[in-house]
Amino acid sequence: MLDTANTLDILKQVRIFSTLTREELKILDGSVSWKEYRKGERLFDEGETADHMFIIASGQVKVVKEFPSGKNVIMGMFGRGGTVAEIAAIDKLPYPASAVALEDTTAGSIKAELFVKFLKQHPDTLIGMIVGLGSKLREMVGNIGSLAVQSVEKRLARFLVKLSKEIGENKKDGLLLTLPMTRQDLAEIIGTSFEVVERSLKKMREKGIVKVEGKKILILKPKQLENIFKEE
Repeated sequence: MLDTANTLDILKQVRIFSTLTREELKILDGSVSWKEYRKGERLFDEGETADHMFIIASGQVKVVKEFPSGKNVIMGMFGRGGTVAEIAAIDKLPYPASAVALEDTTAGSIKAELFVKFLKQHPDTLIGMIVGLGSKLREMVGNIGSLAVQSVEKRLARFLVKLSKEIGENKKDGLLLTLPMTRQDLAEIIGTSFEVVERSLKKMREKGIVKVEGKKILILKPKQLENIFKEE
């Protein structure tokens, strides 16, 4: 389990808490309950009462909208320092989507009433949250625009470039990206099917842009990958 020193470091990495002093972080930490989630375990389900917000300490969490037809849409993915359901905890409406651990994950939860009380006592944190939400909204708008007008190959290239900048590892022969998700998850994120993702990856392999082995994608030509979605 996490000790206090580690939890304070994690809280400091959260955008909305980045302006807090160490003493303020200690007070906040007293309101956080840390828990380990196994891969595939749910932090919460769509429709449940939004009585907590969550902070990701390690691992990856996807927020997914599930439809009666069986189709799922991944609304976002969050790793260390990411926050989930902060708005739901404030407006007290049911969670609008579900949160699922993509891998073994440690996350902290804060009761809604304690979170709201903390925000009232620390207005800078509230401003930081608004800025963070603005960033999420801009990214979501960009993703919606991409889904509406770009081909699957362009959307896949765009997502791989984004992910490589966040978690890519520089290697001698390229940029190594270890996907924190299944290929089906990847397909849902970019709004297509598993089969179409496979065909698009095959095209990229044939062009010598990437090498693929399971969840590991070695980007051999990062600039060429970026050019795919920038081309008119």
